[in-house]
Amino acid sequence: MRILVFVDPSFRGDWALVLAGDLAKGLGGPVVLLSTAENLEEDPALLDRAAGKLAGISGIAVEKKSRPGPARDAIIAETVESHPAITIVPPAGRRGISRMIKGSRVKAVVHNAPSTVMVARKPVSDHIRRILVAVGGGPISETTVLSAQEVAKALESKVTLLHVRSGVPIPFGQAAPEPADASVSVLLDPLSRAGIDAQLKVREGMVVHEIIAECEEGHYDLVILGQHIARRETGGIFSENLAEDIALECPIPVLVVRPRKQPAIAGP
Repeated sequence: MRILVFVDPSFRGDWALVLAGDLAKGLGGPVVLLSTAENLEEDPALLDRAAGKLAGISGIAVEKKSRPGPARDAIIAETVESHPAITIVPPAGRRGISRMIKGSRVKAVVHNAPSTVMVARKPVSDHIRRILVAVGGGPISETTVLSAQEVAKALESKVTLLHVRSGVPIPFGQAAPEPADASVSVLLDPLSRAGIDAQLKVREGMVVHEIIAECEEGHYDLVILGQHIARRETGGIFSENLAEDIALECPIPVLVVRPRKQPAIAGP
């Protein structure tokens, strides 16, 4: 499984490397370290130091690459060219006016990268021990749960599936009916068969707010949710803008899963 990591010369970039190392140990496959030409002009040894932090992982090949231009453009271009299974991106750390003027690296990559994207932040624990998986039923949730299964197995983590019942009306058209709890609870089955400690929780309210609230109250280390292309007017709790909002605002790492021909993360 090919993992792409954007190497940022900040403490956020350090967490991207820690998370990449944890995933590489459990999932295997090569790790590609990417930075911008500008970063390497300022710090020519940046990628060498990053590679050194992964050197202790047995059997993992590390490749170093650079691209010109802004970080977000470099990351998206590399995902299109090299087809990583997971792209790990540290936030740029912009807030307020700076984010308004320069935009958000996280939002741009989650929106445009064709791969599954992990937004690298510091977990509550030293490593990822507890995973929150946001599900709404249907094929997108099945893909998300299968990806969560692989990550949980690799990291030996516990899993909580979260279903948010949202009765908020959608401005355009009819809201799709919420799936019954039973149709969501069956998503526990593949996790149980894989020997993963998993449970289901249900909350009611605004989806983004409830997912982030559960993150903070439950002391989770990672959120996993599905991503799909959907027009905003069609609604649905996992339309693309909500995935971007959670990736942007969540205080812990977030893994946004893209649908694939194979439902799980693993692949060439």
